[in-house]
Amino acid sequence: MIYPTTNVVLTSIIDAVETDIAPHVQDDHAASLCKTVAQMLRSVRARTADEISALHAGNDELRDILTTALQCADHPTEVRASIVAAIDDAPAPRYPDLAELHCDAIRLRAALVSIIDATPDESHPSRQAAREYMRHQLEREQRWQQDAFTGPRR
Repeated sequence: MIYPTTNVVLTSIIDAVETDIAPHVQDDHAASLCKTVAQMLRSVRARTADEISALHAGNDELRDILTTALQCADHPTEVRASIVAAIDDAPAPRYPDLAELHCDAIRLRAALVSIIDATPDESHPSRQAAREYMRHQLEREQRWQQDAFTGPRR
C-alpha cells in the first residue's frame, strides 16, 4: 500500500483527535490526555519520517571516525579490537528507505498496468501473473488494510 502514506495516516489521526474528539471532552484529565496523544502521534510521525536517514547518517559518520581512529597507534589493544569489531559488524544492506520503496513501487505498478492494458487476453500468462501479484500484495497489506480496523467502532 503506497497511499495513504504513513505521514498522511498519522496526520489524519492527529486531526481527528484534536478536531473531532478533544473539543467534546468535558473532563480536564481526559482533555489533557487528548493533547498528550496528539503530541505522541506527532513524535511518531517525525520519527517515522526521519529515523532511518538519521541513523544511516550517524552510523556512517561514526564508522568514518572509528576508521580514522584505527590509524592512531596509541590506542590500547582492547580498544582497537572493539573498534574493529564495531566497524566490521555493520548490518548487511537490506531495504532502501520507505520513500525509495514508494517511488520504486509506483514505477513498477505503472509498468504492470501498461502490461495489463496492452494484453486484453485475460488468460495470458502476464495477466495471470498480475492477478497473482495482486493476491500476494493484498495478503501482505492485510494487517494494516483490514486487521487494523477490527476494533470497536462508533
